[in-house]
Amino acid sequence: MLARGRKFGNDTLDVANKGCFDPFDTLACVRTSVLTVAAAITLIFVILKIVKYHVYRHPQMHHYAIFYVSAVECLVCGASFMAGSLYPQLDFTACFLKLLQFTIICHLHWSLAARTLHREDIVQHLINPVLCLYILYCTTVALMGMVDVTGTWTECMRPYWFMLSIADFSIVQLFAVAGICVTYRTEGVSSLASFKSSQRRDLWSVIIVYEFSALLAVAFDAITRFFGSEKDGCSSLFAHTQFFYSLIIAVFMVAKFLVPTWTILWVFQPVEGDTRNSEVALASRYNLDGTTDSVSSSIRGYHQYQRMFIPSEQEVSRMNGIPRLPYVSEFTSLHTEFGDYAFPDVCPDCPLSNGPQKKVIMGGVTATGLSTISEESGNISVVDGPLDGRQKIGPGDNEAPRLQYCNYNC
Repeated sequence: MLARGRKFGNDTLDVANKGCFDPFDTLACVRTSVLTVAAAITLIFVILKIVKYHVYRHPQMHHYAIFYVSAVECLVCGASFMAGSLYPQLDFTACFLKLLQFTIICHLHWSLAARTLHREDIVQHLINPVLCLYILYCTTVALMGMVDVTGTWTECMRPYWFMLSIADFSIVQLFAVAGICVTYRTEGVSSLASFKSSQRRDLWSVIIVYEFSALLAVAFDAITRFFGSEKDGCSSLFAHTQFFYSLIIAVFMVAKFLVPTWTILWVFQPVEGDTRNSEVALASRYNLDGTTDSVSSSIRGYHQYQRMFIPSEQEVSRMNGIPRLPYVSEFTSLHTEFGDYAFPDVCPDCPLSNGPQKKVIMGGVTATGLSTISEESGNISVVDGPLDGRQKIGPGDNEAPRLQYCNYNC
């Protein structure tokens, strides 16, 4: 990492090059120490949030990425607050990580909005390309700024800071416009029950905080870029006064880096999920919007299957007068273990195969010996039997409808 050059300026008048190291200044050291402690405390909260997400097995992958990037950002910000006057690469790295953090937030909300409005094609054809180009631009500008290093006397006038601020301001405006469109489109739509008022509040909290941060950054960098001069240096914009400079820089750094991180710590909360669904989610293919279609459909099919009437062994033996099959006692355990799998059976109208003889368990429900999973993966439908196929199963002539399992592969 390259240190700043000392080509320009007066080290005695320059207020930007002072801190807890050489050259030492008490006010500058207090400023950097307070900012570093604030970044360290924020890092602790971010780490605790990450641990909480893993404990809860939160299914949304975007949240993990946001907080992992935030943890690295807090670490880099702490180093930048303490030694940024010596190594400007730390400042550019912190700016890039903040932009990356907000890019992930944009992808999360835009993808969810596209799915809510049933426009999943927008994710592949518009959102992903735009965000990739945006990250490429930010990476290029940040690397150019890291290479083109000057002294603290003129560093604030470099165009790279203003270019990054413009990029931040632009994507925040796109995010705000998307938030307005989503709020307008979902207003009064009763079917979108998942889009609650609390979610609107969280969305607009993120928009307002990042809007304020972007406006402050672009205003600060525009003033230093267009109103400063190499002759007078950046220090002249603060009247060569350490107190004035430290106060402005402290507020600016907190508003630019720490307040957005505090906001996402408050807005994003993990949702507790059960172990089985989390394991299925980790083994499934994630979409680019962070959700899994296979998990949702699996859970939905599991609950639909669970609502089916499954007779007990005693009822089956009593109603049909046949001895219990060896595998009947394991029917419910298989249902619990696999969830979506069921026995392949044939309907009475289907042509008979050369397979083993089938024995009637209850009404129209038939069973064979256990087959392989590949054989069970056929399309199975459950339909109500005819009205004359009802059977009396208890006192009071309560009737249970017959269930017919029809395998379309028969």
